[in-house]
Order: sequence, then structure tokens, then C-alpha cells
Amino acid sequence: MDFANKNVLRTYVSPHSKNAWAEIDTLGWKKIQGTSEDGVTNVFMMLCAAQSHGRTITGTIDDATNEISIVYLN
Repeated sequence: MDFANKNVLRTYVSPHSKNAWAEIDTLGWKKIQGTSEDGVTNVFMMLCAAQSHGRTITGTIDDATNEISIVYLN
């Protein structure tokens, strides 16, 4: 599922490997797809930047896992 121009409301991360989440406006809480540790970190940092600077994001949520797979900072 693709989405566009959404605000990041909150972010969450734990010390467990590849466990990072974001609450996206109208989509709710979504986990970042854990394909690789660096990938999770990079997407999480982009989501944090969007939240802290009031920017929107565009991206894709994997239909099979319901997890964030791609994010672009608008």
C-alpha cells in the first residue's frame, strides 16, 4: 500500500534488534520492516527527522507484513 504526504506523529525504538516503530497520521502504528539493521536505522532516522522538523513523508507499507518498507522525506 502506498501513502503520500503523511505526518509522523510519534516514533518508538527499543534496545532489541530491528525494533523500531512510527505512528503515521491516519495509518496508526507501523513497524519498520526488519530487512537489515542499517536499513531499520536509516528509515527510523528519516522518520525522526520528519517528526522533529514538521516534514511529511511518502512511502510504501508492505501488504504481506503490514510494515513500513520504503520512506521518502518530502
